This record gives sequence, structure tokens and C-alpha cells, in this order.
Amino acid sequence: MKISRVDLYRYELPLTAPLQLGASTVAHRRGLLLRIRTEQGAAGWGDAAPLPGFSRESLADVIAHARAAVPPWVGTELPGPGADRTRSWQALPLGDDAPPSFRFATESALVDLFADAHGLSVPEGLEALHSDGENEPSSTPRSTVGLNALITNLLEEGPEQARQCREQGYRAVKVKVGRAPLAREVDALRRVRAELGEAIALRADANRAWSVEEAVAFAEATRELDVAYVEEPLASPSRRSELAARTDLPIALDETTREVGPDVLRDGPPVRAVVLKPTLLGLREAQAWARAATAQGGIPVLSASYESGVGLRMLVALAAVGPDVPVGLSTYDRLAADVLRPPLPMNGPTIDVASVVDSQRALDADRLDRIDAFSA
Repeated sequence: MKISRVDLYRYELPLTAPLQLGASTVAHRRGLLLRIRTEQGAAGWGDAAPLPGFSRESLADVIAHARAAVPPWVGTELPGPGADRTRSWQALPLGDDAPPSFRFATESALVDLFADAHGLSVPEGLEALHSDGENEPSSTPRSTVGLNALITNLLEEGPEQARQCREQGYRAVKVKVGRAPLAREVDALRRVRAELGEAIALRADANRAWSVEEAVAFAEATRELDVAYVEEPLASPSRRSELAARTDLPIALDETTREVGPDVLRDGPPVRAVVLKPTLLGLREAQAWARAATAQGGIPVLSASYESGVGLRMLVALAAVGPDVPVGLSTYDRLAADVLRPPLPMNGPTIDVASVVDSQRALDADRLDRIDAFSA
């Protein structure tokens, strides 16, 4: 199976409303689509969409790197289905300094290509390559994936949105905290929990808002609310061991996964979960974090980064081969248009994997600008 052509397409998608991303406000989602084709007619797509305010690289960096890295791929013989899976991942040189979003796009395209060439669904192709040759695939991809609902305005809309989430059948709800005085947020969380009932998981995301003292106070004030975990509570993440010594607050890592490697889980206090954004990490790095979290007794929770439908398809496939926990893939509703048509059916609380990942969809040529093509 030899690569015959690689195409690069730039896209720009309008958002339903301007989005505040760190210090940046964006009105469009921009990225680079990568298509790899073989002489036998198989094709694989990937999406590189660095997220302003979060990714280290810009889209210009990704395009420059792709133009340098991709030409040698043409003519490369890809390993067949019986080959060592590590060779399959390493078949295409990415460059030591490859931006994470470019790694995600290339690794996604390889999975997509592998599945297409061997008559597999995308989750089956991902599962076949999942273990890096260390273990055999251990599970059958699930046919459905649960979504995590998100409440961003806890004080003003939290209880009413919680009621709607319960009525719609969500299994987990995440709220943003650390944005207002502690007493007001705790009061709102109590009302959210009352609306959700006991069966729905209540997750919180502090985005590194608190000191150790503030995190301890939050833990004590919410002890009876059965919070599943709090993402990144500390403004100084290096003090996580100090927090663990003073409270049993269940912690999840998010930003930390982009700053250090998964080995940190062996050296620090236990975490309840790791929130993984493959677009910001790379697909294989996200898988490494997921394995490390599982080995340590935590759960990996996938999270989207406002990708196009091409990128989101791979995240759904990844969720289908992961643990059966609600995942944070609801950013798609912030796109006012997509490169795929018809759009993906991503309305929660549960989505059908095949209808998202393996159903036939066309690429909207009006949304794509082919900036390069490399062929033999």
C-alpha cells in the first residue's frame, strides 16, 4: 500500500457567536485538512486546528511544517494489516518539532486510511492500531457515546440548565467554577445538584483559579454535593501534593497534560481523571495519557477543541474505544458551518457512533482552499 498523493486544504468556519479563548476573541475556526491517498484508492483525512490561546503553534506554523514534512511521504510503502503496529504509526516522518495539532491530523489520517484500506470502521481501525504493539486489542468499539453537558454561567443559568440536562437524559454535567466569590458559587452548586438529583455526575472545572487555601475551602463547602472531580483547581499546579495532604478533593488534570508527560501520574498523588484534548496533544500522546490514567486508577475523559467535523469524527471514534464515560464533545454546536455536509448529528445526550464516524458525507468544496498537492 503505497502513498500516491497528499493534499493540504485550508478552511475557515464561522462561529455562531464570538468565542473567548484565553486572551483571544475569535469569530471563526481556522484549520488545515490533510488527505492521504494510496495507489490502491484508499484515502484518509485528518484535521489540524490549533486553538488560539491554548495551542503553542499557530495555523501558519502548521502550514509551514506540513509543507516541509509532507513531500517525502509520497511513494512511501505503508505496512500491511499483519505488520507491527508501531511501524504503522512511524511510517511517516513527522519531524521532531511537529506541532501537536499536525501530529493529530497525520495520526488521524493514518487511522482513517488504515480503516478504509482494510474494510474496517474507523473505531475498528483505531482499535487495531491502539496498543502500539504492546497488547492485543481488548474490546469491541461501542456503538454509542455519551456526551457531557456544559454549564458555563453557573450563577445566573446553572439551576435551570441543570433541570434541562436532567430532563434530556444527560449522565454528566460540567460547571465552570472559580469565577465568582466562593459562597455564591457553592450556593449555586447546591441548587444545581438539587436539580440534577443524585444519579447525574457533577463535574467542575476551575481552570487553575484558586490558591491551596481556596481549594481546601471549596472542598469543605461542597463535601456533601458528591462532586465527581474538579479540573485543575490550583493556580500553582506544583502544589497538588500539598492539596492532597489536606483534603480528599477529587482532582482532574487538563492543562497539565500539555505541560508534562504521563509519567507524572506515577510520581504525584492520585487523580480521579485526566481530561484529554487530542487536538492539543496529538492522538498517540492522548492515548498514552489514557493508558497511564487507567493504570493509576483514574479515568480518561476526552474533550473537543472546536474542531471541524473531520477532526470530531476521530474524537468520536476514540471515545468509542475508550471507557464508557460521558465525554466533552459538545463544542460542535458552536460552529455555524462545517466542512462536511450534511453536518454531523452531535445532539446529546447520546450519539450513535456509526452515524457520526462511518456514514458517507461530502466535503464542502466552497469551504476548502487547496493550498498544496504533492504527488509522484
